[in-house]
Amino acid sequence: MDEGAELRPILEQLVALPELPPPELNMTYGEELERRLPGIAGGLSLALARAFKTLDPKLKNPQTEQWERAFRIFDLLL
Repeated sequence: MDEGAELRPILEQLVALPELPPPELNMTYGEELERRLPGIAGGLSLALARAFKTLDPKLKNPQTEQWERAFRIFDLLL
């Protein structure tokens, strides 16, 4: 995914780290997870774009209905 387009720096800026859990859970995000978040976000973005084309191959500008339908599918999968 990163080849040729140098997407990693862009994705790193777009990915917001999830909120840390409450202290009583005593969990933190590891460096490995933080390092992989841009790639995960990029992969999910690519999958979303492909989902739009699967839902409607002629779709050029998704409207609210298409976004909601795609998010419902992703909610089922994630």
